[in-house]
Amino acid sequence: MTTGRTISTTTRPDDHHADRVRPRAAALPPSTTALPPSVTARLPGGLWVTAVRLATVARVEMRLTMPLTPGHAPPHSAQTATGPVPAARAAVLAACVLRGTTGTDGTRVETALGRIGGDVVPLVGADRLALRGGVLADGLDDLLRTLADALSRTERPDHEVTAARTVLRGQTALARMSPALAAHALLCRHAPRWAGDPQQPPAPELIAAVTPGQVRELHARLLVPAHARLVLVGDLDPDRAVEAVREAFAGWTSDAARPLVPDPDEGPPHTPAEETPARTVGLHPAVRAGTAQVRLVAARGDEPLTPALRLASLVFGGHPHSRLVARLRRRHGYTYAVRCRPESLPGDGTGTGARGPLPPPPGHRLFIEADTAPSKAHALLEAVGDELARMASDPPSAAEVARAGAHFTGASLTTWATQAGLADALAHHPDPLPPADPAQLWDLLNDLHRTPPDAVAAAGHAFSPGRFTGVVIGAEGPPPGPSRHWTIGRAPGAGD
Repeated sequence: MTTGRTISTTTRPDDHHADRVRPRAAALPPSTTALPPSVTARLPGGLWVTAVRLATVARVEMRLTMPLTPGHAPPHSAQTATGPVPAARAAVLAACVLRGTTGTDGTRVETALGRIGGDVVPLVGADRLALRGGVLADGLDDLLRTLADALSRTERPDHEVTAARTVLRGQTALARMSPALAAHALLCRHAPRWAGDPQQPPAPELIAAVTPGQVRELHARLLVPAHARLVLVGDLDPDRAVEAVREAFAGWTSDAARPLVPDPDEGPPHTPAEETPARTVGLHPAVRAGTAQVRLVAARGDEPLTPALRLASLVFGGHPHSRLVARLRRRHGYTYAVRCRPESLPGDGTGTGARGPLPPPPGHRLFIEADTAPSKAHALLEAVGDELARMASDPPSAAEVARAGAHFTGASLTTWATQAGLADALAHHPDPLPPADPAQLWDLLNDLHRTPPDAVAAAGHAFSPGRFTGVVIGAEGPPPGPSRHWTIGRAPGAGD
């Protein structure tokens, strides 16, 4: 795998204007001649498989993802016409998948994995269930058979579900105390149609109410191969790995091609909440003593996440020498960690391509996240507004764009040089498409390098403060005066 050429820079200690930083060498796009060998195939049952050879160590990383949306809608929302999949049921199902025994000798799943040097962790989100882990290279066939057996076995004994539910209640109670999760949940409640679904784990009492019968029914309905994706990256032969998957998962079948019948207990179709006006910032009490959290979001369903917009977000707050970091950390010392991250908002699949359904050009949303001292929260919020406005009045320069592209290229290539990093990147691909192959990841970098600076400068309009809304959590007292950019008020139900 090739790496991009690094950029050497010179700055003054008090230099907060990124366009004063002059790159001494341009970063080169990665060469497509160094792509790792890979094979992507769809098995008869519908399972998509991508196998990539990256023999850095004698191990194979595995990522298996299955959508949890009835009718297999795109992942931007678990709310569909047939109703939502209850988060508590999905969480208990994930906890049960790798419980019990496997094979004809009744070996417990965790014991079977341990014998072959394997580790697999079930993860569940608002839209999908994932199995993430890996195994020593010579144990890949055994790992595949163990996973296939666990997924094919829908008869979950009551005692397995009860044990998983008991452990999960304690784990979720602890996870819900995370300040980061609590802050994102408040942002989602403030702007539900902008920020998406809260990612908080379900409440312990909801988990306790899940029955073994509900788990068995959900397993049979949703853990099916027709819309699942498997990524294997490591010390393997891609063709042989695909054949091993074909053999191991031959018994994992379903009638998933038929529309799913809605669960009468899942409630009526989701109705979007009332839109939150832009520029509105809600004040909330602290979720962690001594820390204030600022969370802002902007969403546009009709503007795709283009390479120019991605580069603009990097210039604004996506790398250590971005404008936002330079101002908030180096100039004012408000915070050590601040970032701006873009996300795509996929639409419903409406077309077909050579490898499956294709979504229309998606929209995008931008998140800005920073933590600071309670006494600095209002000043930090104003500084963020100033920098957002400056993206239009002082558009990104060619030097800033070069720095941002070089940082993204270097960080991406460093991550993709590892088995785990490449597997995560390939698995993180919008449903209902099959997994990306390495060439598609490299295409993303090439698209960035082909984007002219003028296009990035024009994308600065997406960063107007008038497009953003958000929350400030744990600020010390009210704002000291009228805001230059925001309408600030105490959020409904936030208390005194």
